[in-house]
Amino acid sequence: MPKVRGRWAERPCPRGLLGCVDGFGLVAEYETSEDMFSRPTATLTGVRVLPLDEPRAPLSDEITALEHDFDRLGMTVAKNCYRQAVDNLVEQHFEAANGQLRAMFEAVVVHMATAHGFTTTQQGAGGAAIAYLIAEDLLPVTDSGNFVRALWQITHTNGPHPGTSYAGEAHFRLQAVTGAARYLIDRFTPAQ
Repeated sequence: MPKVRGRWAERPCPRGLLGCVDGFGLVAEYETSEDMFSRPTATLTGVRVLPLDEPRAPLSDEITALEHDFDRLGMTVAKNCYRQAVDNLVEQHFEAANGQLRAMFEAVVVHMATAHGFTTTQQGAGGAAIAYLIAEDLLPVTDSGNFVRALWQITHTNGPHPGTSYAGEAHFRLQAVTGAARYLIDRFTPAQ
């Protein structure tokens, strides 16, 4: 059993449990740790019913791993924004999900750039942080620099403005930003 905050694999709800409907799954969230004899222990910290059909189904394993990375790196703002984005996506508040994903992505790129010499005195420095990583050749243009910069630009279109986002777009953003954040964390601050 890994020593991370995790989720059980999504499974269909047992009949009668919370009156579940087909197309929904039960996700149990556990906090895992070791006891004084270095044996793994798990404590149930929550249960959520999530839709499993496209485009609203979240990426449970990816979400769990990213949240673990945020905990490991002390990235509380990124984790809070990410959790709110996932919750908003599940509740079909697509504009709110997009706004939170943008804030999470900004927290990630600023954290990575700051760890490599970038300084910032204000919020809203995501674009400058990406430019710094590219200029310092820490994120070469031909090796994902263009992708990260383009994804940053995409997160600024059809964001948290009412009526400008739809389910497929919000789900795509969740997948793309989750993947990009995991990539940046693995590139700049890999787990030991």
